[in-house]
Amino acid sequence: MTKKKWYKLDNAAKIFPSVSNKGRTNVFRLSFDMTDTVDPLLLQEALEIVINRFPMMNVRLKKGLFWYYFETNEAIPLIQVESPFITRLIEYYKDNNGFLFRVYYFKKRITLEVFHSLTDGFGALEFLKSIIYSYLELKDIEIKNNVAVLSDKVECLREEDQDSFNVHYNNKLKASRKEPKSLRFKSQAYQNNWLGLIVGTMDAQAIKDLSNKYNCSITELIGAAVFYAAYKARHLFDQKDYPFTMFIPVNLRRFFPSRTLRNFSLYVRTKVKLNEEISFEDLVTMIKSDMQDELQKEKLAERFATNVRSERNFALRIVPRQIKEVVLRATYNQVASNANSFSLSNLGILKLPDEMSSHIDKVVFSNGASYTYPVNMGVITYNNKLTISFTSEIIDRSLQREFFRFFTNQGIEIVIENNDLEVE
Repeated sequence: MTKKKWYKLDNAAKIFPSVSNKGRTNVFRLSFDMTDTVDPLLLQEALEIVINRFPMMNVRLKKGLFWYYFETNEAIPLIQVESPFITRLIEYYKDNNGFLFRVYYFKKRITLEVFHSLTDGFGALEFLKSIIYSYLELKDIEIKNNVAVLSDKVECLREEDQDSFNVHYNNKLKASRKEPKSLRFKSQAYQNNWLGLIVGTMDAQAIKDLSNKYNCSITELIGAAVFYAAYKARHLFDQKDYPFTMFIPVNLRRFFPSRTLRNFSLYVRTKVKLNEEISFEDLVTMIKSDMQDELQKEKLAERFATNVRSERNFALRIVPRQIKEVVLRATYNQVASNANSFSLSNLGILKLPDEMSSHIDKVVFSNGASYTYPVNMGVITYNNKLTISFTSEIIDRSLQREFFRFFTNQGIEIVIENNDLEVE
């Protein structure tokens, strides 16, 4: 019998198994809307081809004496008809033959949902791109061999399963762990862990032109619009005198050389007080200033160096996993869960080979939401279609309405879709 290969969880992944539950799943999703109805038999075949190309996706989660770890999963991952309950908990010991992801299909849509311990948005997108590539090839669509997609024809590099946090760790750097408290949502939630999904599709060039008008990036424009909407919908929040804080994940591969397909991202923060009206121009100025201050290589390195240092601490390493879990949950609930009001994650512009493009209408990226962070946003651009996805645990849609209203008032045309659960 061949000995199974095992892997340590990367530095960012270690927290998620301990703090995840049915109300806080730490699962996100990516969807490709195809131009034709999905053939489930070919999709299953494509998944079985691709899983062997991605060893870090081909794992199950195991409990060790000191930490959780990954072990090669010799089972076969199975595609599923899409559930109306999006980003629900992936129960690693019984869900999908032990895999930490799900591949769904529904009509013309192919969806990947991923537990965050496996990878970040970048790694998940690479995996789904490869599945779509193989699926189209199985439909006899000829695609030129293109290294922009990590298909089974592209060599798997050792660097792809690298823990880049540890590789780029500098023990001379250190940052404060202190996280100031933030404004919290206080509004009626859906029952049974239902999440509302609202997706707005816009012309990417029109949004780019609007960002140029305000002299900011697209992420800064969208972030300022979230601040604007939060002010308009401030009845959704508790009345404490805390700022509305927005976390914006950053792909660290932009700052540090890495080809890893594991987690290698970190958040930056920007915040605003909602107790007084601020012009949209001033909101843009505030968020630009915060982004320029936070998006510095050394500052980012300081932030993850602090996390890696804790992981390498000998006294912590020898503590049994069960005790670590109790401490991690308590720390997360008391500190991390109060530090953020909202997350805005923008995966940027997706580019695919021309032969694939004619078979894909649009792509949607959705951040999971939870009782900790009840409303979150995912953004991605493909083929001049910019999609903005709100996931929400709360019934009130005032924030989403004010957000999209801002853009329509700016002359932007938007197509809105949702998952249609109306609650009295």
